[in-house]
Amino acid sequence: MFKAITTSRVWRYLAIAILLAGGLGVAYWGAGKNSNPVGIPANVSYYHWANSYTDDPARLHIYAPTRLYLKLLDIGYREQSLSVNPTAVRSPPSVPVIPVVFLDNDALKYAEMETVYQQILTHIPPTQYQHLQVDCDWTEQTRDDYFAFLERLRADYPHLSVTLRLHQVKYAQRTGVPPAERAVLMYYNMSDIRDPDTLNYILDNAVGQRYLQNFAEYPLPLDLALPLYRQTRVIRQGRLVQLVNSAEVNADKTERLKDNHYRVTQGHYWQDYYLYPDDELRVDTVDLPLLQQAAQALTAVMQPDEVIFYALNDAVRFDPQELAAIAARFSQRSKSP
Repeated sequence: MFKAITTSRVWRYLAIAILLAGGLGVAYWGAGKNSNPVGIPANVSYYHWANSYTDDPARLHIYAPTRLYLKLLDIGYREQSLSVNPTAVRSPPSVPVIPVVFLDNDALKYAEMETVYQQILTHIPPTQYQHLQVDCDWTEQTRDDYFAFLERLRADYPHLSVTLRLHQVKYAQRTGVPPAERAVLMYYNMSDIRDPDTLNYILDNAVGQRYLQNFAEYPLPLDLALPLYRQTRVIRQGRLVQLVNSAEVNADKTERLKDNHYRVTQGHYWQDYYLYPDDELRVDTVDLPLLQQAAQALTAVMQPDEVIFYALNDAVRFDPQELAAIAARFSQRSKSP
């Protein structure tokens, strides 16, 4: 049986909905591909990527995002069934937001897309939101279904954006261009995560440099997403067996082989995962010089209106002025608030 919803709870949910929707009316999405740069630094925004959201006015004041890209829905396909996980919004955001849906490629392959469509409309109602971003690692095999699905969403959300990976810009003729208003280039996770010799899966500028082609010809306006997070790859007998969202290894039970590369010398639990002797730990991390190098390379090929850092919770390792200086390297192609 359903529990009765009290009046106070009704107003609370209404307040959340109004604030989430109201922040989306910013005059930004009309920027066209061919408008001229005006020399204004790119806006700074952040992703929030967690299963729950609690507003943190103090942190938002410090990092001063233009807007927050808030993952509100995670849609996957696990154990032969559709998996739908909405984000629990525990307090309304105090900055404008753009709702984001993560859509797993397996859901495109195996799920009933009518059900996926209805889930999005239920959790992110078009009556409250005109903007939507879809994050999906689509492939050439799922491209047609994904593009058709975007066309359907576009009818409900007039301002639709998508995420792109580097190869989808360089090889756009082969991979196709999503039917969206604009796109965000995810300049990270560009190497082979399964290769134990990958130096830095999160951000490797030498790898990224190989893909900086076709930007001038790409037909959608491109914004930029840069990483702030860290992780550790656990490699056992040459195979990736676990990803751990931490970079702080146990120095007493590991030995350092070289930069960001460790061998486990004594079995132990770490971050709720058991490490065996001779497991290798590859720590992937991002620092300010890496971000500066990325920005230097990218300024030659793109002029994003917005630089979106992934993610807000990881920004604590950085000075907000240093991150703003990264964005200031880019000139906007249109004026934004």
